[in-house]
Amino acid sequence: MSVYRAAQVRLSQPVRPELAQVCLPGPDESVLGKYARLREQLGAFHAFDKAHILMLAEQRLLARDDAVAMLEVLRKVERDGVVEVRAETAENMHSGEAILTRELGSEVAGKLHLGRSSGDLLAVSFRLTLRGKLIALYQAGNKLRATLLDLAQAHIETVMPGYTHLQHAQPITFAHYLLSMLSGLDRDGERIRQFYSRLNLSPAGAAILVGSEFALDRERTADLLGFDGLALNTRDAVWGRDLEIEAHAIATLMAGNINRLAEDLMLWSAPEYGMLECADGFCGTSSIMPQKKNPNALECLKGLVATTSGMLVSAVVVHKNPSTVPVFEWIRALSDHWRSYDELIDGTMLMDALLGSLQVHTSRMAQSANAHWATAADLAGAMVRHAGVHWRAAHQIAGITVRLALEAGRTPSQVDSGLIDQAARLFMNKPLSLDDEVIRDALDAHASVLRHELPGGPAPRRVREAIVVHQKLLDADKQWLLRSGQRLDAAAERLEAAIDALLGERRH
Repeated sequence: MSVYRAAQVRLSQPVRPELAQVCLPGPDESVLGKYARLREQLGAFHAFDKAHILMLAEQRLLARDDAVAMLEVLRKVERDGVVEVRAETAENMHSGEAILTRELGSEVAGKLHLGRSSGDLLAVSFRLTLRGKLIALYQAGNKLRATLLDLAQAHIETVMPGYTHLQHAQPITFAHYLLSMLSGLDRDGERIRQFYSRLNLSPAGAAILVGSEFALDRERTADLLGFDGLALNTRDAVWGRDLEIEAHAIATLMAGNINRLAEDLMLWSAPEYGMLECADGFCGTSSIMPQKKNPNALECLKGLVATTSGMLVSAVVVHKNPSTVPVFEWIRALSDHWRSYDELIDGTMLMDALLGSLQVHTSRMAQSANAHWATAADLAGAMVRHAGVHWRAAHQIAGITVRLALEAGRTPSQVDSGLIDQAARLFMNKPLSLDDEVIRDALDAHASVLRHELPGGPAPRRVREAIVVHQKLLDADKQWLLRSGQRLDAAAERLEAAIDALLGERRH
């Protein structure tokens, strides 16, 4: 912080090295690598510096020659590498002023900070950086959703067991299962899109609390940085923290959805299930047991929710203090927080790649769906339709039938009218006399899937309808992503064009 925190200005001593090591620059590269020294936000500081200089010049708060000199230095920084050059200064949000001081002297560089504070420098860089992370996450999520749709399309007729309490419930299809996972990811996309509209508002010009008495053009700076408007209240723009917590909550929800998918796939890849298998490239083996094929990718994906939920708690704890207190706690936490988003983005792409090469053992799924009484509810339904008994009585008789069959060592395919009549007599002292063909149809898993035709059910007709709905949602989200990217690109072009015009005007 040598740019403005000099000994004998307000404080009588220079910064102690112990403080600098622990707090001011942040943990060094050996600890945090690319996340050290607010490295993730250095590009955002650079963009804000350029937009602020341009706005000051346009508002005649900065002499044109000074603005040109500053912008030429910053253009040179871009040629040399923004992140690398700024990181070397160890000045974090004030790295731009440090570079300009070195190149132009404090008489020129000292004009950069007019109307600004560390507060809006941090707030702007936070929103710009998080905006980039969210767009990358949204893009990865869209790709994963597309892969799930393709996989569902291929398995509309693939019958498998449905589970509750890890016990066989009712038959579904693999496509129906995949669409249930896709539904959560659709909501994740919606949450990101809605959150983006709240995030993409500019704190620039809010300074630290009350804005500035100088005639800054907040709208101009916002436009040059690709914001959709202003974070209006100057105190909230800098000190509001609900957006950060909301972002972590969204990431945790998405990681949780990916975790649930990974949990199921890992379970079903075990030999006892044997319903699917990850490609070898996503697996590991054992250093002692040569037969092992461990689903390493799925294990790693299950860990995402632990990281994101930890960062959510971290953000809540950091910001539990009086609303204008946590500054350095926040700065330190941000280093880990950016890593959390990057891990989720990478994990989303890993799940997409894994699903793209997933081996689905359809015959094993069908066999399992027919082997463990998953269609007992259908048998009860057949009793209601064909024997005229009410539902609860049918439910009880079907349950007795299953118990009698298990005690006799009989499988669902061996159930006949005689066994059901035995169960009916135990419950209500009279037989049902169901036709054996009705019983066989009721207990067939594939036929069960076909019967469940309510909207959103597993019947192929309904699954095909659902795929169309999901595809429309995905197409709309892809269009939103395209438009958002185009707006950001256009803003970046406006900034560079305005700088070019200023530099060109000076040359003439």
